[in-house]
Amino acid sequence: MSIHDKRIEFGSDNAQDKQKALRASGDMNADFLEMARNVYAHLNDEISKKIFEAKIMYASTGDVGYITGLESKYRNLNSDMQVYVEKLRKGSHCLIYGAGRAGHYLAGRFKQFGVVVDCFVDPDESLGPVDKQTGIKVITDKELSENKSVYGDKTFVISYSKKPVADEVKKRLVDEIGICEKNICSGIFDWRNNQGQYFDYFEAGENEVFVDCGCFDGATCYNFAGWCGHKGFEHIYSFEADPENYKKSKAALEPLGKCDLYPYGTADEHKKVYFAADAFETSCIISREEAEKRNFEGVEEIETVALDDVLEGKRVTFIKMDIEGAEYEALIGARKLIMENRPRMAISVYHKFEDFVTLANLVLEMHPDYRIAFRHYGFDELETIMYVE
Repeated sequence: MSIHDKRIEFGSDNAQDKQKALRASGDMNADFLEMARNVYAHLNDEISKKIFEAKIMYASTGDVGYITGLESKYRNLNSDMQVYVEKLRKGSHCLIYGAGRAGHYLAGRFKQFGVVVDCFVDPDESLGPVDKQTGIKVITDKELSENKSVYGDKTFVISYSKKPVADEVKKRLVDEIGICEKNICSGIFDWRNNQGQYFDYFEAGENEVFVDCGCFDGATCYNFAGWCGHKGFEHIYSFEADPENYKKSKAALEPLGKCDLYPYGTADEHKKVYFAADAFETSCIISREEAEKRNFEGVEEIETVALDDVLEGKRVTFIKMDIEGAEYEALIGARKLIMENRPRMAISVYHKFEDFVTLANLVLEMHPDYRIAFRHYGFDELETIMYVE
Protein backbone atom coordinates (compact mmCIF):
# COMPACT_ATOMS: atom_id res chain seq x y z
CA MET A 1 0.00 0.00 0.00
CA SER A 2 1.57 3.29 -1.03
CA ILE A 3 1.10 6.50 0.91
CA HIS A 4 1.40 9.55 -1.27
CA ASP A 5 3.54 12.49 -0.22
CA LYS A 6 0.64 14.86 0.22
CA ARG A 7 0.32 17.47 2.95
CA ILE A 8 -3.17 17.88 4.39
CA GLU A 9 -4.02 20.61 6.87
CA PHE A 10 -6.90 20.35 9.30
CA GLY A 11 -8.69 23.00 11.34
CA SER A 12 -8.63 22.20 15.04
CA ASP A 13 -12.32 21.37 15.49
CA ASN A 14 -12.53 19.37 12.26
CA ALA A 15 -9.39 17.38 13.04
CA GLN A 16 -10.50 16.55 16.55
CA ASP A 17 -13.98 15.47 15.42
CA LYS A 18 -12.51 13.18 12.75
CA GLN A 19 -10.09 11.58 15.16
CA LYS A 20 -12.72 11.00 17.83
CA ALA A 21 -14.98 9.35 15.26
CA LEU A 22 -12.14 7.14 14.08
CA ARG A 23 -11.24 6.04 17.60
CA ALA A 24 -14.88 5.19 18.26
CA SER A 25 -15.21 3.14 15.07
CA GLY A 26 -11.85 1.34 15.24
CA ASP A 27 -11.92 1.22 11.44
CA MET A 28 -9.37 2.16 8.77
CA ASN A 29 -11.79 4.36 6.86
CA ALA A 30 -11.17 7.20 4.41
CA ASP A 31 -10.53 9.69 7.19
CA PHE A 32 -7.86 7.45 8.65
CA LEU A 33 -6.09 7.15 5.31
CA GLU A 34 -6.32 10.90 4.80
CA MET A 35 -4.68 11.41 8.19
CA ALA A 36 -2.05 8.80 7.30
CA ARG A 37 -1.06 10.74 4.20
CA ASN A 38 -0.72 13.89 6.29
CA VAL A 39 1.58 12.15 8.77
CA TYR A 40 3.66 10.60 6.00
CA ALA A 41 4.30 14.05 4.56
CA HIS A 42 5.83 15.11 7.88
CA LEU A 43 8.11 12.10 8.43
CA ASN A 44 11.72 12.98 9.03
CA ASP A 45 13.66 10.06 7.56
CA GLU A 46 13.65 6.73 5.74
CA ILE A 47 13.55 4.68 8.94
CA SER A 48 10.35 6.44 10.00
CA LYS A 49 8.75 5.79 6.61
CA LYS A 50 9.60 2.07 6.71
CA ILE A 51 8.17 1.71 10.23
CA PHE A 52 5.07 3.71 9.29
CA GLU A 53 4.41 1.59 6.20
CA ALA A 54 4.81 -1.61 8.25
CA LYS A 55 2.36 -0.34 10.86
CA ILE A 56 -0.16 0.63 8.18
CA MET A 57 -0.05 -2.92 6.83
CA TYR A 58 -0.26 -4.41 10.33
CA ALA A 59 -3.24 -2.17 11.19
CA SER A 60 -5.06 -3.14 7.98
CA THR A 61 -4.34 -6.89 8.03
CA GLY A 62 -3.60 -7.82 11.65
CA ASP A 63 -0.49 -9.67 10.47
CA VAL A 64 2.31 -8.91 12.96
CA GLY A 65 4.79 -10.23 10.41
CA TYR A 66 4.88 -6.79 8.82
CA ILE A 67 6.50 -5.56 12.06
CA THR A 68 8.63 -8.56 13.01
CA GLY A 69 9.77 -8.85 9.40
CA LEU A 70 11.32 -5.39 9.35
CA GLU A 71 15.06 -5.50 8.69
CA SER A 72 17.13 -4.96 11.83
CA LYS A 73 18.43 -1.65 10.48
CA TYR A 74 14.90 -0.27 10.84
CA ARG A 75 14.53 -1.34 14.48
CA ASN A 76 16.37 0.04 17.50
CA LEU A 77 17.14 -3.29 19.12
CA ASN A 78 19.86 -3.84 21.69
CA SER A 79 22.61 -6.39 21.06
CA ASP A 80 20.95 -9.15 23.14
CA MET A 81 17.74 -8.78 21.18
CA GLN A 82 19.58 -8.97 17.85
CA VAL A 83 20.87 -12.44 18.75
CA TYR A 84 17.47 -13.82 19.68
CA VAL A 85 15.56 -12.20 16.85
CA GLU A 86 17.25 -14.78 14.64
CA LYS A 87 16.53 -17.66 17.03
CA LEU A 88 12.87 -16.90 17.70
CA ARG A 89 11.49 -16.73 14.21
CA LYS A 90 8.04 -17.99 13.34
CA GLY A 91 7.89 -21.75 13.92
CA SER A 92 10.82 -21.89 16.34
CA HIS A 93 10.64 -23.41 19.84
CA CYS A 94 11.64 -22.15 23.27
CA LEU A 95 11.28 -22.75 27.01
CA ILE A 96 10.29 -20.00 29.44
CA TYR A 97 11.82 -20.04 32.91
CA GLY A 98 9.22 -18.79 35.37
CA ALA A 99 5.51 -19.62 35.14
CA GLY A 100 4.33 -16.42 36.81
CA ARG A 101 2.77 -13.28 35.39
CA ALA A 102 5.79 -12.30 33.32
CA GLY A 103 6.07 -15.84 31.94
CA HIS A 104 2.41 -15.81 30.96
CA TYR A 105 2.90 -12.45 29.28
CA LEU A 106 5.82 -13.73 27.21
CA ALA A 107 3.97 -16.92 26.28
CA GLY A 108 1.10 -14.80 24.96
CA ARG A 109 3.42 -12.53 22.98
CA PHE A 110 5.34 -15.47 21.48
CA LYS A 111 2.13 -17.21 20.46
CA GLN A 112 1.06 -14.14 18.47
CA PHE A 113 4.07 -14.26 16.23
CA GLY A 114 4.27 -18.03 15.89
CA VAL A 115 6.92 -19.11 18.40
CA VAL A 116 6.09 -22.37 20.17
CA VAL A 117 6.62 -22.51 23.95
CA ASP A 118 7.43 -26.16 24.66
CA CYS A 119 7.12 -25.73 28.40
CA PHE A 120 7.64 -23.55 31.43
CA VAL A 121 10.47 -24.32 33.83
CA ASP A 122 9.68 -23.40 37.43
CA PRO A 123 11.08 -24.62 40.77
CA ASP A 124 7.58 -24.58 42.29
CA GLU A 125 6.33 -28.18 41.87
CA SER A 126 2.76 -27.16 42.69
CA LEU A 127 2.46 -25.30 39.37
CA GLY A 128 2.73 -28.48 37.29
CA PRO A 129 2.31 -30.63 35.45
CA VAL A 130 0.26 -28.19 33.31
CA ASP A 131 -0.08 -24.43 33.73
CA LYS A 132 -3.75 -23.71 34.47
CA GLN A 133 -3.85 -20.39 32.63
CA THR A 134 -2.09 -21.29 29.39
CA GLY A 135 -2.29 -25.08 29.18
CA ILE A 136 1.48 -25.22 28.69
CA LYS A 137 3.47 -28.03 30.32
CA VAL A 138 5.45 -27.11 33.46
CA ILE A 139 8.63 -28.90 34.54
CA THR A 140 10.98 -28.38 37.48
CA ASP A 141 14.73 -27.78 37.40
CA LYS A 142 15.21 -31.44 38.31
CA GLU A 143 13.03 -32.61 35.41
CA LEU A 144 14.90 -30.28 33.07
CA SER A 145 18.20 -31.81 34.18
CA GLU A 146 16.84 -35.32 33.69
CA ASN A 147 15.60 -34.42 30.19
CA LYS A 148 18.55 -32.34 29.05
CA SER A 149 18.82 -34.37 25.87
CA VAL A 150 15.29 -33.26 24.94
CA TYR A 151 15.44 -29.59 25.94
CA GLY A 152 19.13 -28.73 26.18
CA ASP A 153 19.56 -27.23 22.72
CA LYS A 154 16.39 -25.11 22.82
CA THR A 155 16.32 -21.36 23.46
CA PHE A 156 15.66 -20.52 27.12
CA VAL A 157 13.93 -17.25 28.00
CA ILE A 158 14.17 -16.16 31.65
CA SER A 159 11.03 -14.18 32.44
CA TYR A 160 12.17 -12.57 35.70
CA SER A 161 12.56 -8.83 35.22
CA LYS A 162 14.92 -8.17 38.15
CA LYS A 163 18.45 -8.58 36.88
CA PRO A 164 19.97 -10.16 40.04
CA VAL A 165 17.26 -12.85 40.04
CA ALA A 166 17.60 -13.45 36.29
CA ASP A 167 21.39 -13.68 36.62
CA GLU A 168 21.06 -16.21 39.44
CA VAL A 169 18.74 -18.39 37.33
CA LYS A 170 21.07 -18.12 34.35
CA LYS A 171 24.06 -19.18 36.48
CA ARG A 172 22.11 -22.17 37.79
CA LEU A 173 21.09 -23.24 34.29
CA VAL A 174 24.68 -23.06 33.07
CA ASP A 175 26.61 -24.39 36.09
CA GLU A 176 24.20 -26.97 37.53
CA ILE A 177 22.22 -28.19 34.52
CA GLY A 178 24.72 -27.58 31.74
CA ILE A 179 22.66 -25.38 29.41
CA CYS A 180 24.84 -23.51 26.92
CA GLU A 181 24.99 -19.82 27.85
CA LYS A 182 24.44 -18.67 24.26
CA ASN A 183 21.01 -20.34 24.34
CA ILE A 184 19.80 -18.28 27.32
CA CYS A 185 18.07 -14.91 27.16
CA SER A 186 18.03 -13.24 30.59
CA GLY A 187 15.11 -11.13 31.67
CA ILE A 188 11.85 -9.95 30.18
CA PHE A 189 13.32 -6.53 29.45
CA ASP A 190 15.68 -8.10 26.93
CA TRP A 191 12.65 -7.99 24.62
CA ARG A 192 12.93 -4.26 24.14
CA ASN A 193 15.64 -1.64 24.11
CA ASN A 194 14.61 -0.15 27.43
CA GLN A 195 17.68 2.07 27.83
CA GLY A 196 17.63 3.93 24.53
CA GLN A 197 13.86 4.29 24.35
CA TYR A 198 12.62 7.92 24.56
CA PHE A 199 16.12 9.46 24.51
CA ASP A 200 18.27 8.14 21.68
CA TYR A 201 16.67 10.25 18.94
CA PHE A 202 17.18 13.73 20.42
CA GLU A 203 20.29 15.48 21.66
CA ALA A 204 19.93 17.17 25.05
CA GLY A 205 19.84 20.96 25.19
CA GLU A 206 20.63 23.37 27.98
CA ASN A 207 18.30 23.53 30.99
CA GLU A 208 15.88 20.84 29.87
CA VAL A 209 12.53 20.63 31.69
CA PHE A 210 11.04 17.14 31.49
CA VAL A 211 7.42 15.98 31.89
CA ASP A 212 7.15 12.22 32.50
CA CYS A 213 3.61 10.88 32.03
CA GLY A 214 3.67 7.30 33.26
CA CYS A 215 6.56 7.29 35.70
CA PHE A 216 6.22 3.60 36.71
CA ASP A 217 9.35 3.02 38.86
CA GLY A 218 11.21 6.27 38.26
CA ALA A 219 13.81 4.75 35.94
CA THR A 220 12.86 6.99 33.02
CA CYS A 221 13.59 10.09 35.10
CA TYR A 222 17.09 8.77 35.81
CA ASN A 223 17.52 7.95 32.12
CA PHE A 224 16.54 11.54 31.38
CA ALA A 225 19.11 12.86 33.85
CA GLY A 226 21.76 10.64 32.28
CA TRP A 227 20.76 11.84 28.82
CA CYS A 228 21.26 15.45 29.96
CA GLY A 229 24.77 14.51 31.16
CA HIS A 230 27.12 17.33 32.08
CA LYS A 231 24.57 19.91 30.88
CA GLY A 232 22.34 19.01 33.81
CA PHE A 233 18.62 19.76 33.83
CA GLU A 234 16.32 22.38 35.28
CA HIS A 235 13.37 20.33 36.55
CA ILE A 236 11.25 17.17 36.21
CA TYR A 237 7.47 16.90 36.57
CA SER A 238 6.45 13.26 36.89
CA PHE A 239 3.00 11.60 37.04
CA GLU A 240 2.18 8.10 38.31
CA ALA A 241 -1.37 7.02 39.19
CA ASP A 242 -0.77 3.45 40.40
CA PRO A 243 -0.60 3.73 44.22
CA GLU A 244 2.14 1.11 44.64
CA ASN A 245 4.18 2.43 41.75
CA TYR A 246 3.81 5.94 43.15
CA LYS A 247 5.24 4.86 46.52
CA LYS A 248 8.19 3.13 44.86
CA SER A 249 8.84 6.07 42.57
CA LYS A 250 8.67 8.56 45.42
CA ALA A 251 11.41 6.72 47.30
CA ALA A 252 13.47 6.15 44.15
CA LEU A 253 13.32 9.75 42.96
CA GLU A 254 14.07 11.46 46.25
CA PRO A 255 17.87 11.36 45.77
CA LEU A 256 17.54 12.74 42.22
CA GLY A 257 16.24 16.11 43.36
CA LYS A 258 14.57 18.81 41.28
CA CYS A 259 11.65 16.46 40.67
CA ASP A 260 7.95 16.90 41.51
CA LEU A 261 5.98 13.63 41.55
CA TYR A 262 2.17 13.73 41.28
CA PRO A 263 -0.16 10.79 42.18
CA TYR A 264 -2.44 11.37 39.18
CA GLY A 265 -3.12 10.06 35.75
CA THR A 266 -2.95 12.51 32.86
CA ALA A 267 -6.01 13.10 30.68
CA ASP A 268 -8.07 15.85 29.07
CA GLU A 269 -9.47 17.17 32.36
CA HIS A 270 -9.67 16.68 36.11
CA LYS A 271 -11.96 13.73 36.76
CA LYS A 272 -12.24 10.39 38.53
CA VAL A 273 -11.79 7.21 36.52
CA TYR A 274 -11.45 3.47 37.06
CA PHE A 275 -7.90 2.20 37.02
CA ALA A 276 -6.47 -1.33 36.80
CA ALA A 277 -3.70 -1.03 39.39
CA ASP A 278 -1.43 -4.04 39.04
CA ALA A 279 1.72 -2.40 40.45
CA PHE A 280 3.36 -3.03 37.09
CA GLU A 281 4.02 -0.90 34.02
CA THR A 282 0.78 -2.12 32.44
CA SER A 283 -1.46 -0.33 34.98
CA CYS A 284 -4.05 1.64 33.02
CA ILE A 285 -7.31 3.55 32.94
CA ILE A 286 -10.28 1.29 32.17
CA SER A 287 -13.98 1.73 31.52
CA ARG A 288 -16.69 0.96 34.06
CA GLU A 289 -17.68 -2.03 31.88
CA GLU A 290 -14.16 -3.42 32.09
CA ALA A 291 -14.08 -2.80 35.85
CA GLU A 292 -17.33 -4.75 36.21
CA LYS A 293 -15.90 -7.62 34.14
CA ARG A 294 -13.04 -7.78 36.64
CA ASN A 295 -15.55 -7.67 39.52
CA PHE A 296 -13.59 -4.57 40.58
CA GLU A 297 -10.71 -6.80 41.70
CA GLY A 298 -7.47 -4.85 41.50
CA VAL A 299 -9.44 -1.80 40.35
CA GLU A 300 -8.87 1.59 41.95
CA GLU A 301 -10.67 4.88 41.49
CA ILE A 302 -8.05 7.50 40.68
CA GLU A 303 -7.96 11.15 39.72
CA THR A 304 -6.73 12.42 36.39
CA VAL A 305 -5.52 15.93 35.67
CA ALA A 306 -4.83 18.00 32.56
CA LEU A 307 -1.22 19.06 32.17
CA ASP A 308 -2.49 22.50 31.16
CA ASP A 309 -3.94 22.93 34.66
CA VAL A 310 -1.14 21.46 36.78
CA LEU A 311 1.73 23.01 34.82
CA GLU A 312 0.08 26.29 33.85
CA GLY A 313 2.73 28.95 33.25
CA LYS A 314 5.59 26.43 33.56
CA ARG A 315 8.38 26.17 31.04
CA VAL A 316 8.57 22.71 29.41
CA THR A 317 11.08 21.46 26.82
CA PHE A 318 10.41 17.69 26.64
CA ILE A 319 7.26 15.61 27.20
CA LYS A 320 7.28 11.82 27.37
CA MET A 321 4.00 9.86 27.38
CA ASP A 322 3.71 6.10 27.84
CA ILE A 323 0.33 5.71 29.52
CA GLU A 324 -1.23 2.55 28.09
CA GLY A 325 -3.61 4.06 25.55
CA ALA A 326 -4.51 7.31 27.35
CA GLU A 327 -2.08 9.39 25.27
CA TYR A 328 -4.73 10.98 23.05
CA GLU A 329 -6.69 12.43 25.95
CA ALA A 330 -3.49 13.49 27.72
CA LEU A 331 -2.38 15.43 24.63
CA ILE A 332 -5.76 17.16 24.50
CA GLY A 333 -5.21 18.16 28.12
CA ALA A 334 -1.76 19.56 27.25
CA ARG A 335 -2.82 21.59 24.21
CA LYS A 336 -2.08 25.01 25.74
CA LEU A 337 1.23 23.80 27.18
CA ILE A 338 2.30 22.44 23.80
CA MET A 339 1.11 25.49 21.88
CA GLU A 340 3.04 27.86 24.17
CA ASN A 341 6.24 25.85 24.67
CA ARG A 342 6.51 23.79 21.48
CA PRO A 343 8.30 21.01 23.39
CA ARG A 344 9.95 18.00 21.83
CA MET A 345 7.98 14.86 22.62
CA ALA A 346 8.44 11.10 22.84
CA ILE A 347 5.04 9.39 22.74
CA SER A 348 4.11 5.70 22.72
CA VAL A 349 1.96 4.92 19.68
CA TYR A 350 1.35 1.16 19.95
CA HIS A 351 -1.33 0.78 22.62
CA LYS A 352 -4.20 1.31 20.14
CA PHE A 353 -3.99 0.37 16.48
CA GLU A 354 -4.71 3.88 15.20
CA ASP A 355 -2.47 5.87 17.57
CA PHE A 356 0.52 6.11 15.22
CA VAL A 357 -1.74 8.11 12.88
CA THR A 358 -4.21 9.95 15.12
CA LEU A 359 -1.70 11.07 17.74
CA ALA A 360 0.63 12.37 15.05
CA ASN A 361 -2.20 14.29 13.42
CA LEU A 362 -3.19 15.75 16.75
CA VAL A 363 0.24 17.24 17.44
CA LEU A 364 0.48 18.46 13.83
CA GLU A 365 -2.80 20.27 14.33
CA MET A 366 -1.19 22.06 17.27
CA HIS A 367 2.00 22.89 15.36
CA PRO A 368 1.81 22.17 11.58
CA ASP A 369 5.59 22.64 11.29
CA TYR A 370 6.40 19.79 13.71
CA ARG A 371 8.48 17.01 12.17
CA ILE A 372 7.68 13.40 13.06
CA ALA A 373 9.96 10.37 13.46
CA PHE A 374 9.20 6.79 14.47
CA ARG A 375 11.54 4.31 16.12
CA HIS A 376 10.73 0.72 17.09
CA TYR A 377 12.28 -0.83 20.21
CA GLY A 378 10.56 -4.19 20.52
CA PHE A 379 10.80 -7.70 19.16
CA ASP A 380 7.10 -7.76 18.22
CA GLU A 381 4.57 -5.01 17.47
CA LEU A 382 5.00 -3.28 20.82
CA GLU A 383 7.29 -0.39 21.79
CA THR A 384 6.92 2.00 18.86
CA ILE A 385 7.80 5.56 19.87
CA MET A 386 6.84 8.72 17.99
CA TYR A 387 9.36 11.55 18.27
CA VAL A 388 8.12 15.07 17.68
CA GLU A 389 10.35 18.09 17.15
